[in-house]
Amino acid sequence: MSQKEIELISSQKILPLDKWRIIQPYWNQIKYTGYGQVFQHTINDLYGISELQEKSILELQEKYVSYRKEGFYKETLKRANIKGCIVNPPGRPFKETELPSLLYQDIDAMGMIRMDFERLNENIIPQITELSDWLEIINWWFGKYADNAVGVKIGIAYFRRLDFNKTNIEIANPIFSKKVEGKKLSETEEKTLQDFLFWYVIDLATKNKLPVKFHTGHQAMNNFMNLENIMFNPSDCANLCRLSPDTKFIFFHISYPYYEPMISLTKHYSNAIIDMCWSWTCNPIASIDFLKKYIVTSPINKIMVFGGDDLYIENLIGHAKIARKGISKALSELVDDKWITENDAYEIADTIMWKNAKEIYEIK
Repeated sequence: MSQKEIELISSQKILPLDKWRIIQPYWNQIKYTGYGQVFQHTINDLYGISELQEKSILELQEKYVSYRKEGFYKETLKRANIKGCIVNPPGRPFKETELPSLLYQDIDAMGMIRMDFERLNENIIPQITELSDWLEIINWWFGKYADNAVGVKIGIAYFRRLDFNKTNIEIANPIFSKKVEGKKLSETEEKTLQDFLFWYVIDLATKNKLPVKFHTGHQAMNNFMNLENIMFNPSDCANLCRLSPDTKFIFFHISYPYYEPMISLTKHYSNAIIDMCWSWTCNPIASIDFLKKYIVTSPINKIMVFGGDDLYIENLIGHAKIARKGISKALSELVDDKWITENDAYEIADTIMWKNAKEIYEIK
């Protein structure tokens, strides 16, 4: 789909049927994917619409709008049989909410490491002139929100490898000054500066007993994915675990498609945890394969098997449905092949579907 088409279907000026005519040729090609099946299950279970097609578009629009009323987040979680969810709202490292027990939050540290001066300063200090000013701003965000957060989210894998080297402040200082002055940094200088800020954030997270969460593997967006960087995710993540043994690291998305090395990572590093969020959408069959291999290889207390990773909460319903199907199939096949007993399967299901998340995030 072209960028122009994306803008058209995102516009409120375009009528639903006109949007459908833009989408239809693409939908016909992708409706069998995990993404397509999530959406199809959602509109079926939530709105009673069996199939996305032209004659159902106006009904879908009407039911979509009528469902979105006060309390629909709580209602959607209830329908999906989910106790609560963890989010990191875009645009700000942390957003206060009227429902903190419904929407637990991470501190989003991406802008701290990539130095988003305008968005993060918020008049915390009058002007950023040196590295100590930026560290003061990072400290302010942690000081204000660390007690309310359940983790620290870093999605920087979209922009670089996760090969963060420990760098001292004496090296980072002059590079930061150069950046603030508007001078162009070399690729090496930019990496060195980000490396320093990364470990500064990691140390703050560790002191505040917050797990650090990373995007790994398959990326979103069209015509944009550096597979070379993704290929190195497992080894880079192992190095992070080695360099900071007191930090609890949570790695998202099973690093798809390089998922088998992630099983070795969690087996060998006590501070490594896997979160299967998004993986059921990316490839439900590979996710079944991953889960089966994980259970017979690595400790079951170090994996969480579901997270929606959806922008729109309604899709949580369809996503949870295909995840439960995949989890059931993985456990059933292990029972059928006599790797585990049926009683083992029930115990494992409780552990990986909710007990681990409760303990890892210390949610009461």
